[in-house]
Parts: sequence; structure tokens; C-alpha cells
Amino acid sequence: MKSSWVVVAVAGLLSLAACERRDAATPTSTPEPTFQHRLSGDISGDYRPTGEGAIQAVASLFIGQDGAFTAWEAGSQASPPLILSLTGPQGEARVLPDAYVVTDDRMQMRGSAPGMGPVELSARIDQGALATARRNLGDQTPVVTGTVSVNGRRTPFTLSWWGGD
Repeated sequence: MKSSWVVVAVAGLLSLAACERRDAATPTSTPEPTFQHRLSGDISGDYRPTGEGAIQAVASLFIGQDGAFTAWEAGSQASPPLILSLTGPQGEARVLPDAYVVTDDRMQMRGSAPGMGPVELSARIDQGALATARRNLGDQTPVVTGTVSVNGRRTPFTLSWWGGD
């Protein structure tokens, strides 16, 4: 009887020790957001969905100039370098970045919008298509392709550089 009591006590202590190790390995705070860009060229502009009449989750994507990224990363919240506009059942919502990594040909952004919850964007930027679109002052050339995830639901999108009216 004594030996079974010892086995139960040892098993209980081992269980507690395992829980303490697991708790120690679990971070107690959320990591700081990452804001970084590495651009060698200009990818700024307003990007809009390609194709007419298609129902799009992404209404537009604004990408600012290098100075806007630098200011944001330095702590200025005056002019966001990225603005993602989404359409949903409750209309259009603007998503500002909580974190991003932007290079000449890739973009990752995390943010949120009221009534939509967490939003993640992952996209590729086609530099050749961007150069063509700019030469043609905007057309339906696909420039940015990727997926946007709203509350875990992923939707693909394709955007062209918009030259304005």
C-alpha cells in the first residue's frame, strides 16, 4: 500500500514539473510588431483589382513611397505606408498595418479592421508588369498577386497598378 502511495505521489510531482516546464516555455508577452522594408526601387501607388465585375475581397492597396516607410518605422503614425481596403458584408473597411515586411518583390502585412478581426496579406509584386503598367499609364496588367486572410478565411486576389482617372 505504501509503495502505491509513493508511485502516485511521484507521478503527481512529475506531472506538476512537466506543467511548470511547459509554462516556462510559453511566452508571457506578445512579441513586438515588425515593421521593415528593403526597397531598391519605387513600388508606390494605388493598386486595384483586375477584371471588370468580379467580386473582390480587396478593393484597393495603397503603397507609399520609401519616405513613408522610413517615417512609420521610426515611430511616426501620421501617414501609413500601407493601406489595405477590403470589401465585406458591412461595406468597405480600411486596414492599417500592425506589422509588415516589404521588399521589391514580396509583401507581408498583418493588421485588423473593426468588424473584421485579424487580417493578413501575403503578395508578390511583378516588377516587369509594374514597369509596363507605368509606361501605359495604368492598364489591367496584373502586378500584385496574393492572398488575403480575414479571420482565417483566405481569398486570392490580383491587382493592377492604377494610373488614376
